[in-house]
Amino acid sequence: MANRSRWAVVALLFMVILTACGKEEDTAFQIFMTDDQGSIGNIEEELQSKLQEKFGDRIKIEVISSPIYNQQKLLLEYVGKANDLMIMPENDMKAYGSQGSHIELEDTFNPETYSRGFFKGGTYEIDENGDMSKDMVTGDHLFGIPLDEMKIFQELNYPAKNLFATIPVSTSDIALAKEVLKFMTELN
Repeated sequence: MANRSRWAVVALLFMVILTACGKEEDTAFQIFMTDDQGSIGNIEEELQSKLQEKFGDRIKIEVISSPIYNQQKLLLEYVGKANDLMIMPENDMKAYGSQGSHIELEDTFNPETYSRGFFKGGTYEIDENGDMSKDMVTGDHLFGIPLDEMKIFQELNYPAKNLFATIPVSTSDIALAKEVLKFMTELN
């Protein structure tokens, strides 16, 4: 049994390395999706096409998904730090948000409008150089936007009752991530 555990650890480390190597630093804005209700289907192609149409040559959009919901895969996506936007079930979004894994969104969205994504979680201060503090501060913030309230998913007829879009603290560009999220929410 111990030999099995070692192989599992080696496999996880290998997956982390592969995940971390997968992002094109300067050219790709990556969105990761996972759905615990099994309804992703081919939504990633349609979503990627709509976003690429909007942002054109400015950025390359990549939407990737996990066809089978797996909490370990979600953890690897966080550890790999390759995603600029993440779409996941509400419970996972709140669990990671409470640990300081998401960017707060109050400067872009009204917390009262998206109250389901407003909860107690951890944040980090960002200095004038864009560096995050090492100490997490806990407070109530808007961390996620429900997909069923986002116009792009309504337009795509995507039945996402418990999924939320959130920006991980590892995003390569906070302002761009908020701009993409705003477009997905309002389509303007």
